[in-house]
Amino acid sequence: MIFHLRIDILFLNKRKWGELIMFQTNYLLIILTILTLAISLFYFHIFTKNHEKYIHFWGLSWTLYAISLGFSIFILKYPSVKFFAALRQVCDLFSSLFLLAGTYVFIDKKMPNYWIQFTIVNLLWIGLAVYYDLSFITITLLASIFFNIIAVVTGVMLLKYWKMNKFEKVIIVTIFLVWGVHKAYYPYIYPEFWNSPLGYMSEIILANILNFGILIIYFQKIRNELTESEKRFRLLAENAQDLIYLYRFRPILGFEYVSPSCINITGYTPEEFYRDPMFLKKLAHPDDRPLVNILKESKTLLSEPITMRWLHKNGHYIWTEHHNTVIVDEVGDVIAVEGILRDITDRKRVEENMIQSEKSRQSLLANISHELRTPITSILGYVTAMIDGTIYENDSKEECLNLIRSKAVTLQRLIQDLFQLTQLESGKISFNFSQVSIRELVFELVKKYEWDIHREGIKFELILSNIEKYMDEELIIDIERIDQVLSNLIFNAIKHTPKEGTIFIDFEKKKKNDIKYVLIKIKDTGEGIAQKDLKHIFDRFYRGKNAKNNVLKGTGLGLTISKEIVEFHKGEIWAESSLGEGCTFCFTLPIYSL
Repeated sequence: MIFHLRIDILFLNKRKWGELIMFQTNYLLIILTILTLAISLFYFHIFTKNHEKYIHFWGLSWTLYAISLGFSIFILKYPSVKFFAALRQVCDLFSSLFLLAGTYVFIDKKMPNYWIQFTIVNLLWIGLAVYYDLSFITITLLASIFFNIIAVVTGVMLLKYWKMNKFEKVIIVTIFLVWGVHKAYYPYIYPEFWNSPLGYMSEIILANILNFGILIIYFQKIRNELTESEKRFRLLAENAQDLIYLYRFRPILGFEYVSPSCINITGYTPEEFYRDPMFLKKLAHPDDRPLVNILKESKTLLSEPITMRWLHKNGHYIWTEHHNTVIVDEVGDVIAVEGILRDITDRKRVEENMIQSEKSRQSLLANISHELRTPITSILGYVTAMIDGTIYENDSKEECLNLIRSKAVTLQRLIQDLFQLTQLESGKISFNFSQVSIRELVFELVKKYEWDIHREGIKFELILSNIEKYMDEELIIDIERIDQVLSNLIFNAIKHTPKEGTIFIDFEKKKKNDIKYVLIKIKDTGEGIAQKDLKHIFDRFYRGKNAKNNVLKGTGLGLTISKEIVEFHKGEIWAESSLGEGCTFCFTLPIYSL
């Protein structure tokens, strides 16, 4: 009696302990199901940030799996209702399919259609098994095999294609395989699996470990992409010719990054920028320092490029163009500026030259108009006076004709210069080279201008220096073009030399770097040329000013044409002058040994 009572009490206590464990396990199952659903929703949160398709698929997979776990609660409560078991199998099928689809997208492969076909076959199997009221083992048979295959295939694909640390990869793949095998064998080890909450818990725990593993996969991929992106950016930045920088205003003022190209552009190393937070402002040109404040104070102005001058380490200023992007905090305050600095010194120099050239061109056109109008007006005046009888005496008519001739010659020279300049600019000027001795150059070309010099009341002196013993050496020149150079330079000297002044023409043989050449100098005793004009006198359309009365002389074309001709002969041409001491034009012609 007592023995039976003890057995009853023991059996009662065992049943109470079982019910207690069952009750606690059910609640734990609910908690784990909610946790799985929360993690699946976290996938959708990630998807709203990066819109990666594989994240969307994985989110759908774990959402369906969470719903499947919800059905397991009903299965435990109503074990005889096969409909809940069938719904759970359907959710698991689509969950596995979306997991596989996401993995294919993750490794950048296309999912074969046969997976969808297998899923359809499984759905038909489950439907028929429920319809014919087959056993639960039969309902889950094909699905269990399908889950196992998908788990294995997913693990193998990650093992083969996923770029990750080998140790981490092995752990994640192992979890995939264990989870898949567990889902496949569990229903057969526990035929009454709908009454085994501990079995469900083991599956849920494995699934959530896998869930966290997939999140690790995602974050590892993001980390790898970020690392690769940083490598590409650094490679780009460190090999770019432009200077790339990041300047922070908060929390610490100063440069956070400066590309190595700063050495080529500014002469300073990145370390020098890092050491001094105010280095940016110190290098700016005094007139441009207010623009530095724009980097911090104005988000609107930063949308346009900023042009500034920076002090190079060598002591000269360079022109730079900044393309900036502001970085703001959550309240819209500027906390940093990232940008690209480009050296535009050469471009600025070209622009300034273009502006100066345009000014010179406009001045030239105005002067040409004046130069054409003045002689034409004189010619028309004299011709009209002769026709209407105002000038009727023979001596006066002869004087008028000489004046008309002089004005016509002036017009002819002006038109000739304009035509020649047009040929030079279009590259259509032609040269006819021939052998010419130095003697021929001196006595046939230069001596013929002696009369023109004396006619203006100017003295002429020919200096042969050391050239006399080399008179028979040959030059290869276009004699007509060189005659044009001499004509331009000699008449330029006549124009600027006062009466009783002197023009010197000097011939000298020189040698430089084993190259022999003739140096020809035409020196006048005029007012000279200002140093600021001296470096521009060979530029096209440039005209210097008279030192005394500031009156512009000439069209500014003759010297440009002379420079082109001399350089085509592989020679050099330059001018030497000081105000009040006259001017000397020099040019060289190579001597060729035949």
